[in-house]
Amino acid sequence: MNRKHILYIAVILVTLCGCGKDQAAREREKWRISLEPDDKRPYGTWLFANSMKYFFPAAAMERLSPGFRYDNMDNKMKGYNNGCSLIILSGLDFRVSDEEWYNLKQFVSNGNELVIFCSILDEKIEKDLSCNKDPGEEEQSMTFNQQLDLHNLNVLSLGGISGKRYGYEGRSIKGHFSVEIDTVNTISKNDTSDDDSYDETNIYAPDTLGYANERPDILRYRVGDGHITLHAAPLVTSNYFLLQSGNIDYLTGVLRTLPENINKVYTHSYYKRSGSGSGLSVLWKYPATKWALLLGLFILLVYVFFEGKRKQRIIPIVAPLKNDSVSFVETVGRLYYNKGNHTNLADKMLQQFLEWVRMNYYLNTNLLNEHFTQQLTIKSGQSENTVRELMDMIHEIRLRSVKIDDPYLYKLYNTIHQFYKNDRI
Repeated sequence: MNRKHILYIAVILVTLCGCGKDQAAREREKWRISLEPDDKRPYGTWLFANSMKYFFPAAAMERLSPGFRYDNMDNKMKGYNNGCSLIILSGLDFRVSDEEWYNLKQFVSNGNELVIFCSILDEKIEKDLSCNKDPGEEEQSMTFNQQLDLHNLNVLSLGGISGKRYGYEGRSIKGHFSVEIDTVNTISKNDTSDDDSYDETNIYAPDTLGYANERPDILRYRVGDGHITLHAAPLVTSNYFLLQSGNIDYLTGVLRTLPENINKVYTHSYYKRSGSGSGLSVLWKYPATKWALLLGLFILLVYVFFEGKRKQRIIPIVAPLKNDSVSFVETVGRLYYNKGNHTNLADKMLQQFLEWVRMNYYLNTNLLNEHFTQQLTIKSGQSENTVRELMDMIHEIRLRSVKIDDPYLYKLYNTIHQFYKNDRI
């Protein structure tokens, strides 16, 4: 073998090593924990964030920015004479400043609900609530050990549902709390605060709503007229957990313990949150600096306004409205299809279609008879043959009188999709 051949072999080996490293990097990025509401990767929370409107259909939704500070909560957000509000916080490390924690307790004491999903809990909160949060084991690790992940099967259970276990083949969901409180604690009003509306508030011994390997992982404290709920396994909000069979029932069981009269839901994904604010928020506390920044911002806006009028504005492209409910169903549908559970997928498709009919055509779907078929034909604009074919398929699936295989499922999907397509037009 001459030097030329040796050089060729060396180049090939270096290229193969580089490809292997790129593949490994892409795999690590795919399984990276982000808990971001717009992330559809396994450990994003796109499904969790978009499911809130289904759990609280009568409530207005507002997503707080990742850098939102709870010391900026106004009286409207704190719920003074504004009904019952809910704040859902989801991330790994949850730390707050003293003023932020005071504002959150004030929010709860006014009759509102606070739910915190976290791996590491701020020490001041642990002290105030007399509990200790067990760290989330390998939740913070970048490695992905499939053997360890199998230990998270059948880990979780809910207090109100006996015998039912939940889990998944993923990272740790075994975080739990050690509860020390067995008497009533008192949280006194902050002497330095000039807000006279916040009176002395009692924190009572918590109720345990869920368990991880028989140890408490969901605690609910009554604070004033509201509640603080702590959940020790933030990865139950991930797409990967919720797409595993039956786990949507776990999330439903947790959220159904909240009051039914919630009229506003705030969601905040923080990933790893620090108790100290940004440099700008610190400067904002000083009146002279605050007004200097406001004046500078006002001058900048005036300049942009008059300068912009001298130039042709770009005509924006208005994106068409996206049907998020259909996108959500298609995402869940792909999971059932990949697992070969065609019957379950067909049932889910029918449930979503009938719900869509009720919302769009205002038809009662309790009785799918000849009258319903005629009404759906008139309102949908579809041919009578198409509507009758779909009705026949619905009855076949419900009665289990037909084998639901790939061609049948494909035909069902196309038939239903015609209705969705016609509605978009």
